[in-house]
Amino acid sequence: MLDVAMTSHQESIARSLLRCASCRFAALYFVPFFAGLVLTGGDTILGALLAAAFSLAFSTSVEVTNRLTDRVEDAVNRPERTALCERVGWQRLQAFEVASWCTVAGLGVLWLCLNPSPLLAGLLLAGAVFGVGYSRGPRLARARYAGLVVLNLTFGGVFVLGWAAGTSFRDAPAWHQLASFAPLAVVVGVFVVTLAGIKDITDRHGDLSVGYRSPFVDILDRRRSNWLMALAAAPFALVCLFTLAGLLAPRLLALVAFAPSSVLVVEAALNANTPHERLVVREIFYRYWFIFSSASLLLFTPRPDLLIAIAGAWLYWIMATRWLHWTPSVTFTDIKALWTPMTRRDPQSVHPEATGCQ
Repeated sequence: MLDVAMTSHQESIARSLLRCASCRFAALYFVPFFAGLVLTGGDTILGALLAAAFSLAFSTSVEVTNRLTDRVEDAVNRPERTALCERVGWQRLQAFEVASWCTVAGLGVLWLCLNPSPLLAGLLLAGAVFGVGYSRGPRLARARYAGLVVLNLTFGGVFVLGWAAGTSFRDAPAWHQLASFAPLAVVVGVFVVTLAGIKDITDRHGDLSVGYRSPFVDILDRRRSNWLMALAAAPFALVCLFTLAGLLAPRLLALVAFAPSSVLVVEAALNANTPHERLVVREIFYRYWFIFSSASLLLFTPRPDLLIAIAGAWLYWIMATRWLHWTPSVTFTDIKALWTPMTRRDPQSVHPEATGCQ
């Protein structure tokens, strides 16, 4: 019986660790990494396995480092996640941080054994520097604009890393392939930079306690809805511009179909007045980010192996969100409840936080 109880306790600690480490975000890293690998024509079966392992290790390393450095604001913004961290134990989290970054390093060495490329080595090192620097050292997460740029590396930077893992830096055709990806990287980069601030709408009080204020939250509180709509439209304007210039294949114009969704997401952010509503909007944004980036990559490289990988990543995302994330799963009922009353709300209503009533 004692052995059973100890095993159950260990499983509970492991699950709490995965939950507070937001392990589902590994899917956001895996899809662009694998897409970059697919572009080079590399071994997709071995590549998929290694990409999944690397994405999980890197994602959890970044997240756990962030948990350890953001304890002050998280105690205000994320008390339920802080409770999970305390259940795991801060010392255990520190040990896991070291172990996880060592795992990232080990997997990086494995990639270099498979492809001894100086370019790949440099990109792996840069990824680790930015991953740690997001929360430690320069603490880019607290920089009003640099933090958004680093978040964008989750797409474009990881794609380039996957591409480098599958090619030789002396391969001229591969460089042409990478150059063809640049316009799409700009499109999705603008998408991320302009909308990623939505993740901050749940974090106002804690962020202010450490002297950080999100540019997106500033615009939101000033009710500059026209600015937000213009930002939301920017990626789609770029898709049209790049397609007309011949820099993107015409099939990428299908991304314009997402424009109404961006409008709805911005409307939801403008009209979310309660903590629960803001949490729902944040969750909607993460799902939308994953959908948009996955669709972009599949349109750019329409291959069945990539489609299968994206389907697998989505299955992982759904399961991890349901059982291994620190927040309760957002349901369609929550989403419907958010949007149903929108048309009845006063468009000039102000968020309580914007009035100084905190």
